[in-house]
Amino acid sequence: MSRSFRDPRAATAARRPAARRLAALLAGVLLATAELSVSAGAAAPARGETEADKPVNYVVAVDQSASLKEGEIDREREAVNAIAMGEPSNDSTMEVLGFASAEKPGQAAVDKVCPSRALDTVGREKIAECAAALRRRAKDEGAGTDFIEVVRQAVTDLGTLPADTPRVLFLLTDGKLDVRDSLKYEDLDDKSAEEAAKADLDDVLADAADARVQIWPLGFGEANEDALRRMAAAGYQAGCVNLPNARPQARLVNGENLDAELQTTFASARCLYHEKGEQGRPPSDLTVRISPLATEGTIVVSKGDPAVTATYIAPDGREIKPSHRDEDSTYTFSGQGRATESLRITRPLAGRWTVRLDAPEDHRERSASVNALWHGEVRSTISLSAYTPAAGSEVDVFVPILTRQETRLDKRDLKGIKVTGSLGGEGIGRAVPIRLADDGRGADESAGDGRFSGTVTVPDGASGSLTFESRVSAVGLDPDVRSQPAAVSEPNQRLEAVLALGGARLHPGDTHEARLTVDNRDSRAHTLSLAFADTKGAGLRLTPQRVTVPAGTSGHHVTVRLEVGEADELSFPVTDEGSALGGKILVTDEKGTVLAGPLLDTVTVRAVPDALDRWGRLGALALGLLALAGVVLVLLWLRRRAARRPRGTLVLEDAWGRVLASHPVTPGRESWYRFDIVDTESDSPRVQRSDDGSWGMRRNPDGGADLRMPDGNVEKNLAPGQGLRIGDDLVLKAVDDAPTTPSDAPELWSPYTADAQHPDI
Repeated sequence: MSRSFRDPRAATAARRPAARRLAALLAGVLLATAELSVSAGAAAPARGETEADKPVNYVVAVDQSASLKEGEIDREREAVNAIAMGEPSNDSTMEVLGFASAEKPGQAAVDKVCPSRALDTVGREKIAECAAALRRRAKDEGAGTDFIEVVRQAVTDLGTLPADTPRVLFLLTDGKLDVRDSLKYEDLDDKSAEEAAKADLDDVLADAADARVQIWPLGFGEANEDALRRMAAAGYQAGCVNLPNARPQARLVNGENLDAELQTTFASARCLYHEKGEQGRPPSDLTVRISPLATEGTIVVSKGDPAVTATYIAPDGREIKPSHRDEDSTYTFSGQGRATESLRITRPLAGRWTVRLDAPEDHRERSASVNALWHGEVRSTISLSAYTPAAGSEVDVFVPILTRQETRLDKRDLKGIKVTGSLGGEGIGRAVPIRLADDGRGADESAGDGRFSGTVTVPDGASGSLTFESRVSAVGLDPDVRSQPAAVSEPNQRLEAVLALGGARLHPGDTHEARLTVDNRDSRAHTLSLAFADTKGAGLRLTPQRVTVPAGTSGHHVTVRLEVGEADELSFPVTDEGSALGGKILVTDEKGTVLAGPLLDTVTVRAVPDALDRWGRLGALALGLLALAGVVLVLLWLRRRAARRPRGTLVLEDAWGRVLASHPVTPGRESWYRFDIVDTESDSPRVQRSDDGSWGMRRNPDGGADLRMPDGNVEKNLAPGQGLRIGDDLVLKAVDDAPTTPSDAPELWSPYTADAQHPDI
């Protein structure tokens, strides 16, 4: 269970020197992608190079001015070491410069602490060794803050390296430009010196932009945020991708935003996505989410104390240890036994990861945090409402965003994603931009379900072939570009097709039917092809894949079957919630002209419960039917049994039908109600209940009765009200209601009874 804490001790820690937390957290960010530790697991399969794999040339400029507080220079050294160990590419280079100011002859504003070198295994260790030379200058050693000289030196040194490799300057400082005692301005008054310094700074920042050097200032303490922002904006602006979040930014890191701001800075500069997790003091469980878009992810744990231990638990409940191996992912542990550690994962399992923190009793004061940095890839497809539009007509364009496993995305995974489109072709000079959105308000960024759409008008001058193009991009994602050929319709278009896919919720092994309708007004037959596009399609099958349409046919209908393979055949995960299919189905003619191309995302495939496979479902259905039949039979038996239980009234009548006696039957569970008929020779015969009675009565389900006589014979299925003659004078009946004297029966003897054939006459 996740727990988060906030107490006075955590607040006290937050008030400690900001640079100490700066260094510790920067160490965590940059350790996140370290590859020096041993990787557990099978080697990852070969794949294309991503932005995170490409090398970067760094200069880390470290403030050495006298304004640094006690211990802050040590934190800066640790940050430098962390950068050297944390950079993911062995081909990257790094140089470390210390800076203050030059106020006397023989002094230099910049100390070249570590010369530029490749960050291979040896280079990382050498950087750590030479960074020990970083020091806080004394007052008489030139103790100001001269950004001008350190930026100039960084630009000069980075300019000697290949121009096609990104050049990044991290500038760590606790103050603002302070050159009032600088030797180079000693002949100027204070105002003139300030103006000259600003002009010089502008010049070197312009040089940085010309040399394609990005400047990422990280300020702490008394740093001037506005001045740092101007420096970031004046350097080279093209980041790892052409998006606002990837452009250099200045950040003032202190207090509560220190952790998030530092990790966001590094993530932006390195084309990584930052997911902020939970905070709390050990012992606690902290969670952080990794997106299904991630192809490489790193969980960074800022513990604040080396004595704190971290255990990593995957979303499926598995504990990941340094010795852990599986066929899908690799795991690299870094920084264990330090105040900040990390776990780097290739092809991480998407979902919420848990970091379980523990510590000895006397090491639980510091608040810890967990964050995730990841790089990923996104898939998309493009579909049109018309593939042969007329010039001047409108075309709806659809671009659904998919994960690398070709499933639709959750809304939170779409944050920061930008989708743009364009239309070009014959007769179109400059490409026509297409505004695509999924929030219904015309915005470029996603706020919906990841199905971007827009409308474009085909220019009146368009003729021949057309190309619709979409581009999906975001910081931390490799851009995905898709194009869809189309053509301007000709007058009296002779061949047209519509594939009505419809929506469906399927299980592995199911089949969905779509309807293809074709109009062929040509004088010859045409053969159309059906195929998947923009999807791996593993485990999916279309039948038929070719359809021949006779000449002169209108409304030619064909049933197209989309078959879904078993779960282990599919190229996407099958979950209980369901996965919408990615890609589309293209219907083309013999020349490859697209006639229809519906998206597949209206079809969802969801898992069958684990205990049931396809045959298991049939078996379960059969068992269900058998169980239902069994229940029905039991109910019928109970009803029949209940119907046989004695009930109602036994009635004795004379031969004429006059009621002589009635006996209410006591309901019971016995099937036979036993009784005797007594006083039959008198004028008042009656029925008497007796457990040993020689007579018996039970009811049947039809409402009638079975009567058992003293000799053991049974008169069965007497209809309701039907009597059984007893001797010459009596009739025994079983009825539901108490009997009444028949209205046509004489209650008293009269001379006219002979006409009624009364037995007493």
